[in-house]
Amino acid sequence: MNNINAILGLFFANEDEMVYDKIRISEDLTEERENNLKMLSFKYLGPVFLTEMCNKGNPWNIDFIESALILQIQGSYNEKKFQSFFNINSSKETIDGVANLSAIIASPYTEDIKEIADELCEYILPALIQGKIVEENFLGDRFQYSKFIQRELSRGLNLLEFSLGSSRKVYWEEQRNYYCVGLIERIVSKYYNASNLFTFDKDNSLRKRSLEFIPSYYVMAILPDYYEKLIDETLKLFNVTTISPNLRLIQLHSHEKKVIYIEEYVVDKNIKKSYGVILVEETEEFNNSNKISFYKKNLRLLVDQNKDIQDIMFKINPNFSFKRWDTLSNESLNDLEANLDN
Repeated sequence: MNNINAILGLFFANEDEMVYDKIRISEDLTEERENNLKMLSFKYLGPVFLTEMCNKGNPWNIDFIESALILQIQGSYNEKKFQSFFNINSSKETIDGVANLSAIIASPYTEDIKEIADELCEYILPALIQGKIVEENFLGDRFQYSKFIQRELSRGLNLLEFSLGSSRKVYWEEQRNYYCVGLIERIVSKYYNASNLFTFDKDNSLRKRSLEFIPSYYVMAILPDYYEKLIDETLKLFNVTTISPNLRLIQLHSHEKKVIYIEEYVVDKNIKKSYGVILVEETEEFNNSNKISFYKKNLRLLVDQNKDIQDIMFKINPNFSFKRWDTLSNESLNDLEANLDN
């Protein structure tokens, strides 16, 4: 067993949508914080905006979220023990319905995410589903489901803890080509906040075609802010208060479709600027696709060298309009949805 200082949590929703959780913490919590921790499972397992889409027959699932962690106050090195925060979700269809397992991990390392995701998908979740069938058949009326789930979640946490500390590798998936269907600009300061989406003009046929490959522009526009705030809320529940989360990556899928959102940021004079791109896998419908490294390079140019956003946007996708779609208020989001998601 590794002795790595980390935050570990597993949330399991069975086929009957009963939710169970197991969180490894090293301190006593107040009753209020314990209750708030229990609510995390619902926020990570199924955000309302995606759940509603699934109910409409459009089953998009969040597979992975990753955030970098930086100190808000230089010199508070006692909390720099965490370098990254990520959330991995796994779903499996059974004859009784769909079971979902979600893991949250704050680690002092960047971690080999694929190795941890494989353990979640190929060992921990199947052990929860298949183990229940085996023990229920063997024990009959003596089978205690809740105790079984808690035991398996504890075993799962032990496996995750043992796996932490492996250096990240490059996998073949990262060498695939992706097409950009949107760019998001986020600016946060003490006195001013902004969040804008750039994409195709509403009358552009590419805009309509891209809707076949993403949940919606409305959903993609709110995901970065939603998860960054959720990670910040999670860290504060664990009494980690001087570290600021900075979103790096979100992965979603629906059947064979895959969407990736990557983001780069810079903090200068207490102003945080973030730029991210919404990427779909290369298809015959879209030209001008590139590897993820191409998009990361241009996002870094945007945040590090103060390159003009119009110049970078032209490199990323020359078909984009320069219109900014505000994503902060409900009114502006409704306007975005009405114009871009039809």
